[in-house]
Amino acid sequence: MESVLPKPRRLVTPTREALLQSFQTNESRSMLWLGLELVAIFGGLAWWAAQPHQIPGWQFLLLFACAFFGMFDFIVTQHFANRKRLEDIRPDAKLGIHTRDSLIAAVRRVQERLGLTGQRIPVYLAPEKDVNAFALRLELLPGWHLFNSVQLNRSIVHLLDEKELESVIGHELGHVFPYSPIASRCMLVHALLSGVLALVIAQVLGDNDIRWGAPILALGAARWVAFSTWVTQIRLVEFLCDDYGARAAGLLPALTTEIKLGIEHEARNALLARVLEAKLRHTGVPIAQLLQEYEDAMPFGSVQSAQARAQLEQGIQRRLTEHDETSLKGFFQFAFKSDNTDQDALKESLAEMTAVSRIAKIPVSLPDVLNDPRLLPDLVHLIEAHPDHVLFHLEAELDDRHSTHPNTSRRILYLWRNQEAIAANQWLMNSAH
Repeated sequence: MESVLPKPRRLVTPTREALLQSFQTNESRSMLWLGLELVAIFGGLAWWAAQPHQIPGWQFLLLFACAFFGMFDFIVTQHFANRKRLEDIRPDAKLGIHTRDSLIAAVRRVQERLGLTGQRIPVYLAPEKDVNAFALRLELLPGWHLFNSVQLNRSIVHLLDEKELESVIGHELGHVFPYSPIASRCMLVHALLSGVLALVIAQVLGDNDIRWGAPILALGAARWVAFSTWVTQIRLVEFLCDDYGARAAGLLPALTTEIKLGIEHEARNALLARVLEAKLRHTGVPIAQLLQEYEDAMPFGSVQSAQARAQLEQGIQRRLTEHDETSLKGFFQFAFKSDNTDQDALKESLAEMTAVSRIAKIPVSLPDVLNDPRLLPDLVHLIEAHPDHVLFHLEAELDDRHSTHPNTSRRILYLWRNQEAIAANQWLMNSAH
C-alpha cells in the first residue's frame, strides 16, 4: 500500500545568477588552493634537496615517477575503453533512429549554437547499456587540451530523439568548456605535488622498506588536494550544464530528456531489485551470475518492462536450475563459483528500494506529457503541489543532498523556473552569430 512522505520533499532550486556566482566563488577558492600547492611543491623540493640522503638517487627518481605518473592512471582506462570516435563508426550503422552521420551532424549543430565551432573535441560512442553520457576534461595546464572528450553510451543514443540527444551533447560540452573547474585543468601541478610528496615521505622514512609505499600515500594526499574543491561544485555544475543543454537544443527537449531518463532509471531499478531478491532467497548462487542475467536482459535504449522482466526471470531460473543440480558438475559450480556477498548489506539495500517503491507518486501520466509537451506546465504544478509524493521510485527523489547529481524533480523545476534567463542567454548567443 502506498503512503505519502511524512514531511515535504526539498524542491528548492537556485537561480541561474546565483549558480554562476557560486561557481565563480568556488573557482576563486580553487585558485587559492593551486597557489598553496605551488608553495608546497617548491618548499617540499627545497627541503628534500637540503637533506642528507640515505637511499640511492635512482630510488628517489623511481618513487617520484610512480607518484607523478600515478595521477594520470585515467589515460590507461580511456585508451583501452571499448569505444569508437563517431567518425570511425561504419556509415551504415543503425543506432535506433540515428546514424553515424546524423550523430556527427548533431554534434556540429550543438557546437555552432553554443559558439564552440573553433573547439576540437572528440566524441565517442561506447557500446554500454547504462543509459548515460559523460565528459572528461583533465588538462595538464589550462589550454593544453590533451585528454578532453565526450562519450555517449549506446543506450542513451537509442533512447532519445534528435533534439533530446542534442540537449545531452550540449550538457556534456558544458562540463568540458564553460563549467569545467580550474582544479581539473591543472593536472601537471597536482602531479608535481604528488611526486614531491613522495620524495618528502621517502626521505622521512629513510632506509626502510616501507618507503616504497610513499607514492601511494602521496597520491592519496595529492588527489584529495586536487579534487576536494571540485567535489563541492558537482551539483551546481549539473544545473548549469542542464542550462547549457537547454540553450543548445531548446527548453522542451531538455525537459523531455529528464523525464525519459527518469522513467528508464526507475524501470531498471525495479529489475535490479528483483536480482537482489533472488540473491537473498538463493544465497548459494553467485551474485555476479545474477547481475550478468540483468545485464543480458537490458536492451539498448528503453526497457520494455514486460519483455525485459520475462527475459530476466528466465535467466534467473536458469541460474537457479544450474545451482540445484546434484551432479558432480553442480557440486563444482557451487564450490568454485560461490561468492562472499554481504547478505546484510543486500537486505538493507533491498529494504530501502522496497520502501521507496511504496511511496505515493505524483498523480500524472508521464507518457501523456511526453506525447503532448503542452502538459509540461501541469507537470511542474503537480510536482510543486505534491511535495509529499515522488515523481519516480528512486532514492535520490527523496533527498539528493548525498548524491552527486540533483534528482529529476529538481532538475525539471530548475529548467522551468529559469526558462526566461535561459531563453535570454540563448537569444544573445544566437545574435552573436
